[in-house]
Amino acid sequence: MPNVDFSNLAQTAVSEDPTRDMKTVDASSIIAKVDEVPRRDPTFRSFLNNGVDELTPAPKKDSSSISLSDQWAGSIHSMTKLTDLNDNGGSTTLQKSHSALSNFSLTSADGKRCKKAIIDHPRVASYAFAFDIDGVILNGPQTIPYAREAVRMLNGNNKYHILVPYIFVTNGGGRPEAARAQDLSKRLGTHISTDQIIQGHTPMKGLAGTYENVLVVGGVSDTCRGIAEGYGFKNVYIPLDIMYWNPSVSPYYQLSEEDKKVCKKNLDFSKIKIDAILVFADSRNWAADQQIILELLMSDGGYMGTVSKTYTGGPGIYFAHSDFIWSTDYKLSRYGMGALQVSIAALYKETTGSDLKVTRFGKPQRGTFRYAEKILSKWREDVLEEYVEVLAEENEEKNAGSVMDDEEELTRKVIRGVHKASENVHQLFDDSESDEEEDDDDDNNSYEGLTFQNLSIHKHQIPRASTVYFVGDTPDSDILFSNAHDESWFSILVKTGVYKEGTVPKYKPKKICDNVLEAVKFAITREATMELEEWNSESAD
Repeated sequence: MPNVDFSNLAQTAVSEDPTRDMKTVDASSIIAKVDEVPRRDPTFRSFLNNGVDELTPAPKKDSSSISLSDQWAGSIHSMTKLTDLNDNGGSTTLQKSHSALSNFSLTSADGKRCKKAIIDHPRVASYAFAFDIDGVILNGPQTIPYAREAVRMLNGNNKYHILVPYIFVTNGGGRPEAARAQDLSKRLGTHISTDQIIQGHTPMKGLAGTYENVLVVGGVSDTCRGIAEGYGFKNVYIPLDIMYWNPSVSPYYQLSEEDKKVCKKNLDFSKIKIDAILVFADSRNWAADQQIILELLMSDGGYMGTVSKTYTGGPGIYFAHSDFIWSTDYKLSRYGMGALQVSIAALYKETTGSDLKVTRFGKPQRGTFRYAEKILSKWREDVLEEYVEVLAEENEEKNAGSVMDDEEELTRKVIRGVHKASENVHQLFDDSESDEEEDDDDDNNSYEGLTFQNLSIHKHQIPRASTVYFVGDTPDSDILFSNAHDESWFSILVKTGVYKEGTVPKYKPKKICDNVLEAVKFAITREATMELEEWNSESAD
C-alpha cells in the first residue's frame, strides 16, 4: 500500500441533518414519493461520509482580473531591454509579441493603459472554467442543447472577444481520455484536447509503478484493461479472466462468446497474487464483481480460493469516485459507484465484523482537486503560449505588408493556435506524497502558477487564476468539490442533471443556473465588470 491515503476524504451522499425532510436530499430523486419518506435516524452515518465536508477551504489569494495576455504584455513593457533577455532568439519573439499587443491598443506607447468603456480586444482570460460532464454537458447519450453554444463563448465568440481556458473534471470513466476528448470534440463542434480531460481514474496512473498485478473492475468488456495498460500497469486482469479460470466463482453468470474473446486464458488465479483492486468505472455485473472483490479482500495474500484468518491479508481497494447517484436520460437518477461501495462495505462488515478500508479518487477528494489545479495551470500556460505565438505571427505578416485581420478573425486564429497546444502533460500527480508533504508544497509555490516553457526566457510565471468557475449538477460531489478546497473556486449548480429544482441542496452553491450556457454567460459578464474596474483604476486619463 502506498503511504498516501485519501480514505478520510470521502464524499457525503446523504444528509445527516435530522431537522430536514429526506425530500431535501438530492439522493431522494430516486424515490418517487419523497413526501412520504420518514425522517432519517439522527444517529445514521453513511459509509461514504468520513470527513470531506469538514474540510476548511484555502482562503482566496490576491489575484488580478486583468487578462493573462495583458498581464504578460505589461510585464514585457516594464522591461527596459528586450534584446538582452536571451541569447537563443527568444527576444525576437518577445519583441514581435510586444509590437502586436500594442497594435491592438492594449497599452499606450509609453506602456500605460488607456481608460476604456469596454474591454473587447482579443485576449486570454485570467479566470478559467472547469466542467463536470454528465448532467452538465451530456445527459446519457444526448448532448445538452446549450453546451455547444457555451463552449463557443469560451472559445472567444463573445462580445468581449475573450478566450477562456477550460477543462473537464468528471467522475465518469471507463474510456481512455483520448476517446473522451474525441467524443466531446464531435459533440461540441470544437477541438477538445486530451490535456483538458480528467476522469475519475485518471490520477490512478500514479499507482502504476507501485503494483505489479492488479484487478481492474468496471466498464464495458476489457476497455478498462486497455486504459490501465496505457497508464503503465504491467499485469492487468479483469473479473472475466477469473470467471473464465473458474466459472464456479460466479455461479449465476455464464460467460458469453463475446466475454470469452476478451478473457486472458491459461491462467491459474490460485497462484497469481493480486496486489490491488482498482475500480475504474461502474460495474456492469454487480453480483459477479462483488463476489470476486469480496473474496480477494478477505483472501490470504491476494490469491483466489484462500481466506485470511484475520480477513486482513487481501489487497487494498481503490475507487475512481464515490458518486452515490448519477444522471442519465432516464427521468430518475441511477445508483453509481458510491452505491457499489456501500454494498461491498455492508457485505464485508457482515462477514468480518470490521469496517472496510478504501482509497477514493474523483470528486470531491482532495487529491483529485490538487490534480485538477495542476492540470488547469498547465492548460492555461499552453493557451497563453499559443496566443502569444499567433500574435507574433500576425505582427510579422503586417510588417511584411499583409493586411492585418480584424479582431474576430484574430480570435479565430488564436483558437486554432490553442488547439495545437502540446499533448504532453507533465507527470503532475505523485501518489507517493503524503498529505502533510502536499501541505508543505502549498506553503511554497504550488499555487503560484507554472513556469513558462518556451516563453519563460525572463523567468516569468503565469499568475494564479483569478477565479475558477466549476459547473456541476450534483451537490454531493460537484458543489462539495468546489466549496471544500479553495475559496478561489466558484461553484455553479445547474438544473440539467441530478439536482432537481425545488429541492434544497445540502451543499450550497455560490450560484444556481438553469444550464451550462447561463452559467458561462453569468461568469463572463461578472468577470468583464471586475476586469474593467481594475483596468480603469490603474489607467492613465
